[in-house]
Amino acid sequence: MRPVYFLLGMISLTAGVVGVVLPLIPTTGPLLLAAFCFARSSNRFHDWLTTHRKFGPLIADFRAGLGIPLITKVWALTAMVAAFTIGTVLVATHWIARAVVVAVGVWAITYVAGLPIARR
Repeated sequence: MRPVYFLLGMISLTAGVVGVVLPLIPTTGPLLLAAFCFARSSNRFHDWLTTHRKFGPLIADFRAGLGIPLITKVWALTAMVAAFTIGTVLVATHWIARAVVVAVGVWAITYVAGLPIARR
């Protein structure tokens, strides 16, 4: 399973880095997933990511239960609402697929909205 976790970690890291530069692409979620995957596949990449000067504090705050920065939370919720709306209206054509997208969207948005706001 280590190669699978490593591949997922690299994909998530790439998505997180892309999210730094492109609006509406989340950063924190993919970075948290990358840290999770690297913890199970590569100590070197895990250590690099968790000690990175920009990404490390986001991961450390989340792991310590301190939450995520307010601007990150606002961007994440905005991107999630946009993505799930597009998924429901334009992509999912069958009512079961739409119901699944809505259910996952409600769960994910509720989860992120309930996270505490990290104060730095």
